[in-house]
Amino acid sequence: MVDDDEYAFRILGPVQVHATTHQVTFSRRQQRDLLALLLLRADRVIPVGHIVDAMWGEAVPRTAGTQVKNMVSRLRAVLSDDRQPLATVEWQPAGYRLRIRHGRLDLADFNILVARARVAAPLEAVPLLREAMRLWRGSQALAGVRANYVSDARVHLDERRTDALEALFDAELACANHSTIVSELTEAVAQHPTHEGLIAQLMTALYRSGRTSDALDAYRRARRVLIDNYALEPSPRLRDLERRVLLGDPVLDAPAPPTARPTLTVGRPGRGEPATPPPGAPAPGRCAELGSGPVAPDRPVPAQLPLGVRNFTGREDELADLDVLLDDPASTTAVISTLVGGAGVGKTALALHWAHRVAARFPDGQLYVNLRGFEADADPMSPAEALQGFFEAFAVPPHRIPAGVPAQAALYRSLLAGRRVLVVLDNAAGVDQVRPLLPAAPGCLVLVTSRDRLTSLVVAEGAHPVTVHLLTTREAYRLLSARLGAARVDRQAHAVDALVVRCARLPLALAVVAARAALRPRLPLAAIAEQLERLGPLESLSSVDSGVDVRAVFSWSYNRLTPGAARLFRWLGLHSGSEVTAAVAASLLGQPLDAVRAPLAELVDAHLAEECAPGRVVLHDLLRSYAAELSAAIDPPSARRAAVGRLLDHYLYTGDAAAGQLHPHRYRILLPPLDPDVTVAPVPDRGQALAWFDRERHLLVQAVEQAAATDRGEYTWRLATTIGIFVARRGRWDDWIGALRTALATAERLDDPVGRAHAHSGLGLVRSRLGDNEDAHRHLAEALALFDGLGDTLGLAYTHLRMCAVCDGLSRPGDSLTHARLAHDLFVAEDHAAGRAQALNNLGWYLAEQGAYREAADRCAESVALHQRLGDRQGAAHALDSLGYVHHRLGELTRAATYYAQSAQVLRETGDLSHAAFALVHLGDVRESAQDVPGARAAWSTALRLFVELCHPEGDRVAAKLRGVGGPTAETGGHG
Repeated sequence: MVDDDEYAFRILGPVQVHATTHQVTFSRRQQRDLLALLLLRADRVIPVGHIVDAMWGEAVPRTAGTQVKNMVSRLRAVLSDDRQPLATVEWQPAGYRLRIRHGRLDLADFNILVARARVAAPLEAVPLLREAMRLWRGSQALAGVRANYVSDARVHLDERRTDALEALFDAELACANHSTIVSELTEAVAQHPTHEGLIAQLMTALYRSGRTSDALDAYRRARRVLIDNYALEPSPRLRDLERRVLLGDPVLDAPAPPTARPTLTVGRPGRGEPATPPPGAPAPGRCAELGSGPVAPDRPVPAQLPLGVRNFTGREDELADLDVLLDDPASTTAVISTLVGGAGVGKTALALHWAHRVAARFPDGQLYVNLRGFEADADPMSPAEALQGFFEAFAVPPHRIPAGVPAQAALYRSLLAGRRVLVVLDNAAGVDQVRPLLPAAPGCLVLVTSRDRLTSLVVAEGAHPVTVHLLTTREAYRLLSARLGAARVDRQAHAVDALVVRCARLPLALAVVAARAALRPRLPLAAIAEQLERLGPLESLSSVDSGVDVRAVFSWSYNRLTPGAARLFRWLGLHSGSEVTAAVAASLLGQPLDAVRAPLAELVDAHLAEECAPGRVVLHDLLRSYAAELSAAIDPPSARRAAVGRLLDHYLYTGDAAAGQLHPHRYRILLPPLDPDVTVAPVPDRGQALAWFDRERHLLVQAVEQAAATDRGEYTWRLATTIGIFVARRGRWDDWIGALRTALATAERLDDPVGRAHAHSGLGLVRSRLGDNEDAHRHLAEALALFDGLGDTLGLAYTHLRMCAVCDGLSRPGDSLTHARLAHDLFVAEDHAAGRAQALNNLGWYLAEQGAYREAADRCAESVALHQRLGDRQGAAHALDSLGYVHHRLGELTRAATYYAQSAQVLRETGDLSHAAFALVHLGDVRESAQDVPGARAAWSTALRLFVELCHPEGDRVAAKLRGVGGPTAETGGHG
């Protein structure tokens, strides 16, 4: 058996597995990566698709499914290689589930200890939290894991660790242990220099320890870090704490040490009884000192909170943000928080769940009012009406209620003075409706929900804003599991995946689906998913039997927009992607960039769009479908077609500008005339060009599909060709193939020989890069015939260049040389210097393959010189690689290695990672020939890293080379 003080599974630090007799080791890194993923979700089924996404992200290999099966098989063998199996990996129809049979998981115990501490009094919370913190080993969870999912998982676990650390220090301060934790707090702030909660705790501990100047120094250091690194001032809370330290405010004095409770047993979860307060005691927690004493028997105690949502799940981050509100002892006024978010995102459910959870903290009562800010069948409630309801809750005689809202608000504030009351103002239309309902005295807390951002409430009243976003995929699963039962959801995981996507992770939509499925327990969830796909989610989620019209819920926000913002919202539905930049919005509307900033901000304020980055907003799929429906019903078809044309112009011209930064000497295609009302995004340099493509890649591919759907053949092949400039540098081969196939199908449907020629030529190039030379030859032969028939000499010449590598791959070097000569002659006839420089490079390479080394060296040197005269560093680097090849064949190894190294360096600097990797392979080959095995291993290892990053099939051959010299491969983790 595992020793009582040992864990079988540890992930809060280096990932380790301890069997009864030995520590388990893994022969391959992927086994450890997969085990860590399964441990993070122990006893829960993980769909295979989720495992693939977690392990590889977007760089999914073609054999991903097979690799997962093999990894699971090896993992099972490792875990069962003992007298008593530690765990089993079970196959379920929905995916894999890890069941721990033996020992403990440190993360599970950490979670239990922290959860117990949250409901314990400070004196009892301290040992629980210290036990939890001892489970962490080192500074980083999941150490040794390098799969795609690990960054997000570490961030989440580190946040949990920091939250627990902050809770520990809160409890220590509440126990008057300020002097003993100063050194720990100092170290914690050093590790998290911008974490204002820890900074405030350090200042408090120093002040209570009689070190006022040190407390002020801690504040000044934190302020300097915030200003230097983020150009931000400390929060009002921290600035107020500094003021109180300067004044020696008695509110900062240490509390009286609490009385010990001897019944607490500390240890691992399950080995002692959980700490619970005695009957009749006030609710425990970090803010127990805020209690106001027993309520006088003649005071009415309203309890107006409506019923909360049953089986509420998720929202841990938002709940934690709200919990912070309870820990503001320095506040001299009522604490206010705004819960803001879009329609159907679950603001009210979250507010009520949290309000019920903390109601015991407010012994003088809980007030609730639905202000009807966004309802179709009722006007927003006036402040006077809301105040009247509150007066009735406190049994205020009618004759004592004055006339006029200002006087009534004053009476309301007087009524709540000296009391601790929770006030929930639900569904507020705006700040003017809310302000008269705000108490003024400390001890009260106000929670406001709204689709409006309530910015002035944050600015003027210091409200604490909490934005309620869409559910995460995991939270959406938990919602459906809570309402339909985990067994039903786990059995039909693939259908649940589809439901979550179709409902855009919107709680309202998921609730409608769950209600429908609950009423029909035998109905397969796949049938509901199919209905959502067939009818469209808006239609399916607005049916009579659901009792909810999702369209109507969205309309309450849309109908409040100004005409300009309403038009922009409708036209965003014409965009094929969910993310939209200000430049795209301006192009859709045909207006200057400055003219769209205000309507975009209005959509963000109304939560009909979410700002995901400066100047960039996102609409979830249901809102985008609603916008598209509105546009189809309201906007003239001619106007909508013109808007789509401007959208495609934006992507084509911005993409062409970005491509020009990366490859100024490329073969330029002729662009259609630019609509003067289109905004072309500036792309001033190479770095921003690559960054633009990384951000817009999916939208470019979607623009190709949109052009095809609207029979814009002239855009389809041009956009697809533009994408190719970036793909060679980023390795997104599937994106390019999909775009080119769409372009080819569109050109064939529209009988467009120009589009067919360019699509065939592009497909020939990408198939060649991926090693499918037979298919590449077929496409390029079609392109040659089409360009010849069109009289497009440059198109013909560049396709001959592409044919060189294909024929070489088909073991026809003589044909490669022929195509290189044909390309060269065509470029000379057109006086096209950039093309001639490339053709000279190809001539040199294939002359070397025929054994004509001296002539080959002359042609390559001529290519280098011509590229350099043109200022084309990338082209010159390709020719340097060819020079290295020639001198390698001549046996001049040192000279060859120099050329290869120069070529690889320039290609990496210019972002041409694919060719840089090949140059590094050649460098490794020449070093191996020179008996420099460490040098060969280093070059091949770097090449392998690049090929793996680009998902290039050449990586397998490089890995084989490394195995031949005993070097690290992708399997053993040498490329990470």
